[in-house]
Amino acid sequence: MPMIQLLNPYCTGDFTWLKGNLHSHTLFSDGERSPEDVIADYQQRGYDFLAISDHDFYVPVERYQQGTTMTLLPAAEVTALGPHILQIGIPLRIEPDADRQRVLDDIRARGGLAILNHPNWEWHFNHFRHEFMEDLEGATGLEVYNGVIERLEGSALASDRWDRLLSMGNWLWGFANDDSHRARDVGVAWNVVQASEATPAAILQAFRQGQFYASTGVVINDIRVDGASISIRTENAQRIRFVSRWGVVRASVDSEQAQWQVPDEPKQVAAWRYVRIECYGPRGQMAWMQPIKIEIP
Repeated sequence: MPMIQLLNPYCTGDFTWLKGNLHSHTLFSDGERSPEDVIADYQQRGYDFLAISDHDFYVPVERYQQGTTMTLLPAAEVTALGPHILQIGIPLRIEPDADRQRVLDDIRARGGLAILNHPNWEWHFNHFRHEFMEDLEGATGLEVYNGVIERLEGSALASDRWDRLLSMGNWLWGFANDDSHRARDVGVAWNVVQASEATPAAILQAFRQGQFYASTGVVINDIRVDGASISIRTENAQRIRFVSRWGVVRASVDSEQAQWQVPDEPKQVAAWRYVRIECYGPRGQMAWMQPIKIEIP
């Protein structure tokens, strides 16, 4: 008799929740402040890690690491010649190429993470043409929320793109970043990882495995999967929704915590492919858990 299996990306052992931003700019590209000022701002806000990701320019993190208690991650934003891709974990500039698949291949070959940035940016809400994203291979994830787009044309939220990609079999993690260029852009959106320690290697490994959530304000304390049961506990959510393939909401609970049992209907549930959790809090705040894959042996 087939049994439903939920492949939970989150760890259950010893870990620490670490908060950070992977997308920020300085005077080395189109940001308004120096790296020192940007780093000091995030540290003052209690962040645990930060990536400075200037456009087609690598800012050497070793130059600034001694001046902060945060963990600085090497990064840059591949910008010229096509839609923007965030490179994380590589201490050099990846050469832009109009063939974005070559960019992804280069990032992957060097052991880095590649994030597709602000898919719904610009007046046409189509910075990344969707068919183009579907054809790309090797990306770690996409920005399900990009804070700076709140003041630009397009939509900061891209959960619609995320569900379309997941539903077609493109398994990507969802990230939320400030994309800060000015002081007013800081603290809009962030990622919280389950890491064994606050080192670049541990943080990057957590991102690779999907052991993190993305947020604009909702705080998640615990996520567990036991058999076909999923439970989540937050500090300030007012509504928790369980979403599956094509963005279908399977359950909704108006509470700070929720437990949901995936129905014991293998043939029906197999078509769902995944379950992910969205949390809604006060003042429009949100959080997004990473998708939990559904398998029927």
